[in-house]
Amino acid sequence: MNRIISIVCVLTLIAAVPCISDCASAGGNDSIWLYEIIPAGSFEAVTVYNAGAVSVNMKGYYLDDGEGTVRFSEDLFIRAKQSATFASKTPDEWFTDRTVYVFGTHGITARSFILADAGDEVMLRKVLSGEVLDTFVYGNGNTDTIGWKGEAFGRIPAGKMAVRCSAFDTDTKNDWKISVAGRTNEKIGSSGSFDAIVTPFVFPDSRGDPLFTRLENAESEVLISIYLMDHREIVSLLMLLLEKGVSVKILAEGSPVGGVPDTEIRYLTALYEKGADIRMIKNNDGYKRYDLVHNKYAVVDSDTVIVTSENWREGSFGGNRGWGAIIKSDENADYMRNIFFADFDPSRYDIFDLKTIYKTAAPISVPQYKARTQIEYESFPAFVKPILSPDFSFEYLKREMLNATERIYSEQMSFQYAWTDPSVQSPLSWSLTASGNGADIRILVDATFDSEGDGTGNYAVVSLIRDMGDIQAKTVSGGNNFNLMHNKGVIIDDTVWVSSINWSNAAFMNNRELAISIHSKDVADYFAEFFLSDWGPDIGTELIVHVRGDIAGEPVILDASSNSFPAGTIFEWDLNGDKIVDRTGIKIAAIFPEGVNECTLIARDPSGSVYVLEFTVVIYSASETPFFGPYIKYTPILIIMLTVLTVAVLRKIRGQA
Repeated sequence: MNRIISIVCVLTLIAAVPCISDCASAGGNDSIWLYEIIPAGSFEAVTVYNAGAVSVNMKGYYLDDGEGTVRFSEDLFIRAKQSATFASKTPDEWFTDRTVYVFGTHGITARSFILADAGDEVMLRKVLSGEVLDTFVYGNGNTDTIGWKGEAFGRIPAGKMAVRCSAFDTDTKNDWKISVAGRTNEKIGSSGSFDAIVTPFVFPDSRGDPLFTRLENAESEVLISIYLMDHREIVSLLMLLLEKGVSVKILAEGSPVGGVPDTEIRYLTALYEKGADIRMIKNNDGYKRYDLVHNKYAVVDSDTVIVTSENWREGSFGGNRGWGAIIKSDENADYMRNIFFADFDPSRYDIFDLKTIYKTAAPISVPQYKARTQIEYESFPAFVKPILSPDFSFEYLKREMLNATERIYSEQMSFQYAWTDPSVQSPLSWSLTASGNGADIRILVDATFDSEGDGTGNYAVVSLIRDMGDIQAKTVSGGNNFNLMHNKGVIIDDTVWVSSINWSNAAFMNNRELAISIHSKDVADYFAEFFLSDWGPDIGTELIVHVRGDIAGEPVILDASSNSFPAGTIFEWDLNGDKIVDRTGIKIAAIFPEGVNECTLIARDPSGSVYVLEFTVVIYSASETPFFGPYIKYTPILIIMLTVLTVAVLRKIRGQA
């Protein structure tokens, strides 16, 4: 069994303080904690954090894995609100931003202290009494270890680590999460709520006009963090800004699903050669801080953040349903500017200069930018909070949804199938709770998305949600206004998320994503109007069939087109009562034998719901049909006409008398 060890410190001291400083120490006055554990890879490490108000000397403590120990024979102080990392050997190059103490140096002695990849226990103890101050159990480690409760934390993959994330020590796996060295690890409390002026807009209706307007007026700096960007107009506008002396820096995902489009490589090359600082984040020897940098945001002139649900592509702006917002706030922009540069940092092992990756890429010709016609979009005062994945987005969405009392309107490209289990902590289980509080819950998802291709896509999700009874759910496959529901937006009472975060575990837990939570009734109502328009009229469950024709040997038209079912609904016709589908389509023609024909229409909508109508078609033979048979259907009209004529004649006779 491959076993390794290490003791890790807080990634960034500022980020660590909000997480731990309010926690009560398991050992009374001893406010030191296990903070990070790296058990697998070319080295192992464990981080100890001092949450107290005074320095502590590690000489009075030791580490214990149940089989071996790490002891400190020399003074080694950890100052208040700081940490120390103890490692089995000199760490890999990607393990930066910390001072590491290697076993065998500084009086550190490790005896049989080797952490198993498959699972183990780590205890922090006092030398004099052997008292356990803190415990962490992972993988197949012994959950009966002193200081631990419940199930073990999961297995920790190579290149990743377990990081303490809870504001309270419960001695359970809930206090920890998987992370990667170099992530920002922001906490809910470290992302403030800021006064702002917000301009909301939607795609494809706006074509991104407010975004272009703000970029056109950039004066000093544009920072862009993006998943995909090959919008010719945006590139042309950035070229113009570079000519004016505006600094342009772009962080792009280097390994998007399907690869980086050739047009994007060539557009970025053109910007690079014009003077833009362009870097890409890619896997480097197994190390990458985020599975995907899936952002769609920009920071402009240190006073504005632009956030969208859409990639910066012409097809996305012109064809997708998505949301966007221009957020003017110095404080919010300053916060996101710091996040951008933390991700963009060239010293990171997973950051590459564009030309390092695409040495021979040729720039694409970019036409001169033509300013768009200025269209006035309304702006509103608001409070905004930047929400980061994987840092704390899942926890914050939970907090907001559980507190909903009026409405939750969610418009998503995808919805993770595993979340249809209401016992799992997810937006669905939180929606069920909010529904119990009286909130109107509506979930709208794209009808075409099935990421696994195994039938667990949005159709199946919506069908299962509908069966729960307390939540309304629909699929939509676009229409006259848009082609793809690519949104990731949520309206929660008077707050709205404009976001890049798809509703999946990966988006919340492993990707770099940004949502802006905007608290403003005006902004929430603005997006709610579009949401309800996309939602459309409620669809009834009664089927209607119009029958035209009743003569044997002649075509009879069966028409179900007056029903209000969503695009993608399948209509199946059983024309002789044998429960076998004879025709499909919303309108069909068939020849029936004379007599009474038992028929059934089955409608299957995209969500998986099924509606059934049984009806009869009466057919007459041509020879036996009375002379007036073909005209029987006009009998009511003839009766009315004769009645009117009779009344008129009688009145005339009376008038002459």
